Amino acid sequence: MTQEVFGLRYEFVYRHGHYMVLHKEDGLDSKTLSTLQVKMLEANDVPNLLPLEIQEVDFRISLLYNLSSKRMLSHVLKVEGLSKQHFAKLMYAIVCALGESKNYMLFESGYVLKDNFIFIGSDWSDIYLTYVPLESINDEVSVFLSLASLMKQLSQKLNNDERSKVILWMESLSRNQSLQGYKENLLALMDEQTLVQDAYQISSHEDGEQDTVEPINLQMSPVKENELPKPLWKREEGQQQIRKNTAIEELQQPHTAPKINEGKGNQIVLVVVILLTAFLWQNYLTYPSTGNLQITAGSSILLMNVWFVIRFLGLPRIQRYIKESNGVNLTFLPISEKQRELNLVTPTPEPINIQNYYENLHMHTTLLTNKKPNATVFLGRHVNQPSIAKLEWQSEGATKSVPLNNDHFTMGRGDASLKVDYILDEAGASRLHAEIIKNEEGYMIKDTGSTNGTYLNGEPLVTYQPYPLKDGDEIRIVRQEIKFRL
Repeated sequence: MTQEVFGLRYEFVYRHGHYMVLHKEDGLDSKTLSTLQVKMLEANDVPNLLPLEIQEVDFRISLLYNLSSKRMLSHVLKVEGLSKQHFAKLMYAIVCALGESKNYMLFESGYVLKDNFIFIGSDWSDIYLTYVPLESINDEVSVFLSLASLMKQLSQKLNNDERSKVILWMESLSRNQSLQGYKENLLALMDEQTLVQDAYQISSHEDGEQDTVEPINLQMSPVKENELPKPLWKREEGQQQIRKNTAIEELQQPHTAPKINEGKGNQIVLVVVILLTAFLWQNYLTYPSTGNLQITAGSSILLMNVWFVIRFLGLPRIQRYIKESNGVNLTFLPISEKQRELNLVTPTPEPINIQNYYENLHMHTTLLTNKKPNATVFLGRHVNQPSIAKLEWQSEGATKSVPLNNDHFTMGRGDASLKVDYILDEAGASRLHAEIIKNEEGYMIKDTGSTNGTYLNGEPLVTYQPYPLKDGDEIRIVRQEIKFRL
C-alpha cells in the first residue's frame, strides 16, 4: 500500500526510537530541498515541530522525524474522543505554530495539516507538526484550505450538539483569511466554554440563610454575530436575572410548588431541643441521684446529636398527598410510597375475539402453494457466501473465533468511552492496542502506539506501520496469542 505526501513516500521505522521516514524510491535530490529552510531547522529548535534529521546514504537523502513520547492525533481521537474545548485548544495551538513559522523563515504551506501527521504530547495544546522543507512549496494561501479541511474532519468527531455550534463558527471563520483572525475566534470559542462552566459561584452564609447565587464578571474576547451563542452578558436582561436567596434545587428543577422554609424549621427544632434539655436537668435537680444523672446526661447528648444532624443534613422531606373523598382527607405519605401507588394503575388489555382472529388469519399469514401438495416447496437456490476473515485463539482448551466484520477492526482493552471490536482482557494491553485494516490489497495489521507493542510471527511491529497479513499468521499481544484465518 503506497502512502504519499507532497510526492514523497512515508513509512514508520524503529531505530533506537520510533521514526517517520519521508523518501523517494531513487532518493531525494538535494536541489529539491530548500537550503535556507534546512539550515534554519538545523540551527534552531523550532517549537511545535517534530524533530527533523536529514539522512544521506549513497547520495540518497531521507527525512527522519522523531516520534518518541508522542501520539498520533488520529489514534488519540479514537481513544479519548473530542470536545469543543479540546477542538479549540488544538486548533489554537496549530494556528500559533503556523504564525511563528515566519520567525524561522519557514513557509506556512510546508506543514502537513492532516490528522496522521499531527502528534500530541502531554496535553491537547502540546502539539507537534510535520514540516517538509521542499523548495517547490511556496503557495502560502493554500494553508487556509488545509485548515478548513482539518477542522471539517475534526468536527465529525464531536457530538451532534457541539458539532452544530462549531460548524456555525467555521462558516463565519471561512470569510476570514488571516491567522490573527483565527486566533481571536478560537480564543472566543475557548472563553465561551469557560463561561458556561464558571458563570456562577455559590457562596454560603454563616447566619443560617439559604445559599446565594451571584454572577462572576468574566472578561472575554468579542464574538461576532451569526457565530456561537452570545455570552450571558449580551443577552436580554430578563434572561440574566437570577434571584438571590434561592436554593440550588430550584435552579436545577422547574418551580412547581413553594418550598418549606428550612431556616425557620431549624430554629424551631433548636428551641424544642433546648426546652427538652432544660426539662431533663430540672428533673435531675429536683430528684438528684447517680442513675438520674446518667440518664439526664445521655439524653442531653442524644438531643444535641439530633440537632446537629438536622442542622447539617436537613429535615426529612415528606410530600403531602391529598386524597379526595366525601370530605377532604389529608394523608402524609413518603414520595416512594406515592410513586408505588401510582405505578399500580396499569391499563387492562382488551379481550381478543377468537372467532374474528381465525377468520382473518389468511390476511396475516403467507401460505406456500404448489400444484403438487405433497411435493417439497423449493425456497431458493443456495448461494455460497464469500468467506470472511476471522481471528482464532485458545481459551480453556477450546478454540474460539471472532469474524472481522469491519474494515477497521480494533483490538485493545477498551473502556466505557472507547468501544473496541475485540476486547483484550490482559494486564499490559492498551485501550486501543492494534488495528486490522481491510483494503483492496487484503488485510493489514498496525500497532496503534501501544505501550507494550504488538508481535507478528514473533517479530515486533513498528508503531503506526501497516504489515500485510496472510492465512495462519500469529499475532501476539502481551500474552494473548491469536491466529489470523482467511
